[in-house]
Amino acid sequence: MMAYCPRTEAHMPIPDDMARLILTQGSGVLSTSADDVPHASLMSYAPEPDLTYIHMATPASTRKWANLGRNPRLALLVDDRCETREGTGPTSALTVGGTHVPVLDPQEKRRILDMLVARHPRLADFLSGEGMEVIRLKPSWMLHLSGPDRINFIDLQKK
Repeated sequence: MMAYCPRTEAHMPIPDDMARLILTQGSGVLSTSADDVPHASLMSYAPEPDLTYIHMATPASTRKWANLGRNPRLALLVDDRCETREGTGPTSALTVGGTHVPVLDPQEKRRILDMLVARHPRLADFLSGEGMEVIRLKPSWMLHLSGPDRINFIDLQKK
C-alpha cells in the first residue's frame, strides 16, 4: 500500500511506512557538506502534508547554511528509536536525500516559519530571530531500514 501524496507522474509514490515516519516524527539529523567535509546537525522539521518538501530553519551564520550555499545536496535521517524500547520491535530509520531549494519569496518564508512554530512551539523565539533562513529539502531518494536487515530504497525521480 502506498501513501497518497499528490505528486506529478514523474515521481514514485512514497510507501506508507516511510511517509508515516516523516509525518509522525519531528526531528532528525541533517547532513550537509562542503569541500568534502561533512557536517551533521540535530534539527526540528516540518514536512508539507504531501511530502513534496521537508522544512527546517537555521540562522544564516551557521556552518550548515554556508555549506548549503556551496553544495545544495543534503540528507535528513529520521528514526523512531525514542518510541521503540528494547524487545518491543525493530527500530526504523529513514534517510531522505535531496536538494535544498532556496525560498526567495518573503511570504513563503513566513508561511514556512509559521508552520515550523506550529509544529514546534518551544522554538518560537528561536525561529523569530534575526537572520533566520529556511532550509527546504526536496526529496529525491529515500533509504528505509527497519530492524537490522530490512532495507528499502526508492528513487523518487525515477519514472
